[in-house]
Parts: sequence; structure tokens; C-alpha cells
Amino acid sequence: MGKVLVSAAAGAVAASAVMAAFYFGVRVSPEILMMVAAALCIGAAVSVLTRVLVDTPTDKTPREKFLSKRIRDVKGLIDGFPKSDGAVQLSIRCDTVVDDLDIVKNPANYLDKDVVVTIKEAKDGNKTFNPVTLKRIFLALKQQPNFVHLILVDKHNEFVGYIPSLRVKNDFTGDDAEVLIARHIVDVFADHANSANLRAINGLAATDTISDEDHLSRALDKMQGGFLRLVVLKGGYHRKPVGLLHSERLVSATKAE
Repeated sequence: MGKVLVSAAAGAVAASAVMAAFYFGVRVSPEILMMVAAALCIGAAVSVLTRVLVDTPTDKTPREKFLSKRIRDVKGLIDGFPKSDGAVQLSIRCDTVVDDLDIVKNPANYLDKDVVVTIKEAKDGNKTFNPVTLKRIFLALKQQPNFVHLILVDKHNEFVGYIPSLRVKNDFTGDDAEVLIARHIVDVFADHANSANLRAINGLAATDTISDEDHLSRALDKMQGGFLRLVVLKGGYHRKPVGLLHSERLVSATKAE
């Protein structure tokens, strides 16, 4: 900024010299006149910029400072997907054999453990999930009181969709389960844009996300736009889901500031 101000001052001095030359009848070349005009433009621009910088308040309110924090830096804000303390990470693929799953063979061993189920898209685009097979898995999960989340990811483990466990237990185990599974899982993998259909069962689509590196202000803007929950992605770039951000928790945190 100091260098720019010096340049502007130099331009003003040069312009004054040219005006003096005109006064004393000294001939000035067109090239010099163009340089002086440019210098005057720079001087005017710097003058306006300096005024803006001087007039702009630098102090932020406590609330503004809080909203400028990154989501990942606020403790207790993210409802993280269970990763430890005995949590079970159950990964389901197209070729998963239901009867080989220990949670199916020995369901009593998992009654006191959090269960997070990830359904992963096939690497081979020609392979699809069988709704009948998935229903059998969901019937086994229905007996697990601590089955908490169902996450859909693509072949690169990037987020595609989210379905609450309660809706899985209710919608994917009844008489029309195969139809609903086909609509909300098979069709979503066929075209990720179909993840928008997950909102009909209180789920979250591929676009209902936010990076843990985003500021709280951005999260608040999205919540005020109608989102009650968002899936938080690790770094945002690789789209690895790490948890949920609930609107009531965010609003409570911002009101406290």
C-alpha cells in the first residue's frame, strides 16, 4: 500500500511539473502527456481506495467473529458418525453374501454397539444391488436398537446420499420394501441426481452437504435457506462424510455468542 501511495504522489508531482511547463511556454511531447494522464488516474484511484480503507470499520462484533470460525473448529457442533468405542462399520457391496455377515448370524453380539451401515456403489457400472437381498440385510438390522445411520457412497467412497436408520427400519422392511429400496438406493446409484428423492424419506441428497472447512456463516445461510440438516464432508474436496450438522445445534451455538 505504501508503494502505491508513493507512486500516486510521484504522479501528482509529475503532473504539476507539466502544468508548470505549459505555463512557461515549454513544449511537451504527446508521450509525456499520456504518462501524466495515467499517473493522475492512479492517483485518483488510490485516493478513493485510501478513503474506503479508512472509513471501513475493522472491529467485528463477538457474533461476527464467531461466525467467521470454521465448522471443524467449533467443538460439539458436528454430530459425528461413530468411528470408535466399539462402533460397527458395516460395508455392503453388490456381491455381499447376507448369510456370511456376522451381524446376521449372531445379532445378539451387536445389541449394545452403534452400527453404521455404508452401501457402496459397484466399481463395475453394470452391476446393481438386488432389492430382495438388501431387504434381508435391513430385516436383520431392524433388530439392532443402535443401528444409527445408513450412508450411500460411490466407488471412490465419496458421499452420494444419507438415510436415517428409523426410515430404513420402517420403509425398507415392509411389504413394499423392494419398491422403495429400488427407488431410494438402486436408482440413486444408477444416477446420483436421483439422490434428491431421499428427501421424501427424511434423507439427504448428494447436494445437501457442507465442508468442515466452511465458515459458520455459510452454514447458517444454508440453514436459513431451508436445510434442517447437512452432511459434513471432510475438507470438502474428497467428499468424505464425517457427520451431520443440525440446524438447532447451529442456531443454539450462534445465539450463545
